[in-house]
Amino acid sequence: MKHETLVSSQHALWRPNFCSNANEGMRLGAGFMTSMADLGFSKGLIAETVVSTYNTRGQPNAAPMGVTMENEQRLALRIYTSSLTYRNLQAKRCAVVNVTSDPEMFYRTAFKEANPKGKVPSEWFEKAETVDAPRIRAADAHVEVTVADMAAFDAERAEVTCEVKLVKAQNVLPKAYCRASSATIEAVVHATRAKAFFAQSDRQKREQAVRLMEKIRQCHDVVNRVAPHSRYSEIMADLSKRVDSWRAGS
Repeated sequence: MKHETLVSSQHALWRPNFCSNANEGMRLGAGFMTSMADLGFSKGLIAETVVSTYNTRGQPNAAPMGVTMENEQRLALRIYTSSLTYRNLQAKRCAVVNVTSDPEMFYRTAFKEANPKGKVPSEWFEKAETVDAPRIRAADAHVEVTVADMAAFDAERAEVTCEVKLVKAQNVLPKAYCRASSATIEAVVHATRAKAFFAQSDRQKREQAVRLMEKIRQCHDVVNRVAPHSRYSEIMADLSKRVDSWRAGS
């Protein structure tokens, strides 16, 4: 697989070229229609995905987000109202839920500063088929949705109910399971919360951030044990530096 080095102001990290011919060669054919259940969604289960949207200027954005299936036709997302994803959903009323098990896709969409120019590369995206939203080309499956309702959930978040318009999966080769993959994704999810908590003055939130740091450290230990000198360990090393900087600056 072709690789390239990405350099930000503070960090450098390998990543696979998601748009390379080598990566496309892993696919077995054109995408096919499928169901939410076939993708692993079930009622009440929170699935970790990457949600992509356009802003009013047509610029793509993507961010990791937990999604709950209400039924095969409806999904629910609980989104911070301060987020760009929320503002884009308000404006465009649609999105794509990208299904992936790639930790780097979670990492680089969660922490835009890890990318060149501080944003996810535009070549990662292509236009969705049925809605005015981008989808991530390298995702294993795409769920295209429109917004049915947006309501306050708590002081910081809204619950966004979406109607499913299209569910499509790529034909991809199976991969051997490695604990490093799930541990890295778990660490990224913890880190998104820790960053928000460290930015607050509330003592309880900051204590939660410290507990999340310990969970991230445990994930780091798993990755270093089962996948040393891998792209997983590189992501974890980069992430750990960021988390340490948040704590030092708080």
